Amino acid sequence: MPEQLRVLQLAKHFAPDTGGIETVTLNISEVLLRFGIRADVLCTEVKGPYAETARDYDVLRCRSDLAIGNKRLSWEYVTRGRALEAEYDCALVHLPNPLAMLAAAAWRKPVILIWHADIPQTPIRLASAPLDRWMIRKAAAIISPTPVHTGASHYATAIARRGSTVIPYPFDRSLMAAPTGQSDFARRLDTFAAGRSLAVAVGRLVPYKGFDMLIEAARGFGDDLCALIVGNGPLRQALADKIAAEGVGDRIMMAGGLSDDELADALGRARMGCMPSVTAAEMYGMAQVESMAAGLPMVSTDIPRSGVPFVNRHDETGLVVPPADPAALAAAMRRLAEDNALWQRLREGALRSVAEEHDVDRVGERYARLIREVVGRGQA
Repeated sequence: MPEQLRVLQLAKHFAPDTGGIETVTLNISEVLLRFGIRADVLCTEVKGPYAETARDYDVLRCRSDLAIGNKRLSWEYVTRGRALEAEYDCALVHLPNPLAMLAAAAWRKPVILIWHADIPQTPIRLASAPLDRWMIRKAAAIISPTPVHTGASHYATAIARRGSTVIPYPFDRSLMAAPTGQSDFARRLDTFAAGRSLAVAVGRLVPYKGFDMLIEAARGFGDDLCALIVGNGPLRQALADKIAAEGVGDRIMMAGGLSDDELADALGRARMGCMPSVTAAEMYGMAQVESMAAGLPMVSTDIPRSGVPFVNRHDETGLVVPPADPAALAAAMRRLAEDNALWQRLREGALRSVAEEHDVDRVGERYARLIREVVGRGQA
């Protein structure tokens, strides 16, 4: 057995905070243990009370000096991230995260950048550009979840010159709850669906998720299709008002946040997943992977400069339509509701894609091999 390495993941947030990158960070720490690598996590503190879960790695939470929306600024994060270098063999830096870049800039040991996305706010990205370019040159390796993540980046030329490795996000199917159909929510959902084909769309209720497009699409669902929106966020009331204004309350149900068991019941009842996102703020969509792992073909959008259509490949794992096109969205959803042969073929493709590309052990082995390689180079 190779000597156990210690890696520090520099992330913005961590469980119990939820989100795609939070799920990826959790899965990386969990799976690397199977390959003799302990990956501790440095992150900002959780808002509100919580109970820390017992884990086989440390979660180091830093005090926030200022919170703006879901962004938490912490000088402790920077200073602690720098000081911790002595205890670790390598750093995994989840981007975008200017605080993590500031911390990792002082490291002499290997730093691996995981390029989830560019900084979306132009003024912040421009201010951070000199540091980002320097870190790209300094990095021992750069991981891109899809070719689009780095290929469409504002730093694409610099990253191409440095070189990057495509490793999809890991997904651990064993952590998914099994549907039982026995919850109160499952009974409510059965009453709402009333025998119709059900599409499930999961995500924060924010503009780039495109849930307003799904609501408009509902006018074209017909009598045999309905949709469930799962999630919370600042647009909840606005979306509820839009459902009422469009007169589609019998076709769209807003569930709010669901427990793992309730989400399992929703996915178990559904015929398809749906991701109607409209901008490249949606770069991957782990909700797609979770739906596909549950055996659901996806209907998603062909967002320019985004990895979303790389995850859900048109006519292989689901159907892909232009973004912000409610008519095309409704037509694709109706196809999956009505064409059983198409649905079965895409369902099999979705399950195969998750098993071949996102399986947590396969992805974990690739992460472990890369980490040992860069640490070995650093020690040579």
